[in-house]
Amino acid sequence: GSYGNFDVSQLYDDFFTANQTLSPSTHVTTAPSQPAELNAASDSDYAQTGVFKPSTAVNIRTGAGTGYTAVGSYVPGESLVYDHVYIRGSYVWARYLSYSGRYHYVALGVNGGESYGSRSSGYTSPVSHTSYTVRSGDSFWSIASKYGISMYTLAANNGKSIYSLIYPGESLYIR
Repeated sequence: GSYGNFDVSQLYDDFFTANQTLSPSTHVTTAPSQPAELNAASDSDYAQTGVFKPSTAVNIRTGAGTGYTAVGSYVPGESLVYDHVYIRGSYVWARYLSYSGRYHYVALGVNGGESYGSRSSGYTSPVSHTSYTVRSGDSFWSIASKYGISMYTLAANNGKSIYSLIYPGESLYIR
């Protein structure tokens, strides 16, 4: 028996449940961890490049999955250049190289479902994010963490200290 949170939404052949006995002609096999059709689609990757423009806020993560740490976000009006696409579970992920030299990931949408923005391909030169327009609620820390640089470097690149005030609409030089 099982006590508490038990998912029986997927049933497989050749299984039995509690309070049933096996007859001599019945056999039990081990359940697959996922249906075969999910395994094939959930672990795909593609060497695709392009530009992604979110239509909703999307988290920037340290890996291609919702279990990875969110280190920032992109909002409508921003864009990123990605160099690889992964399908992991129910989501489609794009990988891009951040200014820190580390790879980061954003969800492009649900596999076979909702898209979180638009993608275009075929660009001939990388798009460079050299400036950022400050929005209400931004700080040197939040902007620097989004681009993977130190807040001290961001402030210094703009002739300021981390204690300087920044204002919505102000443009900051990132690199």
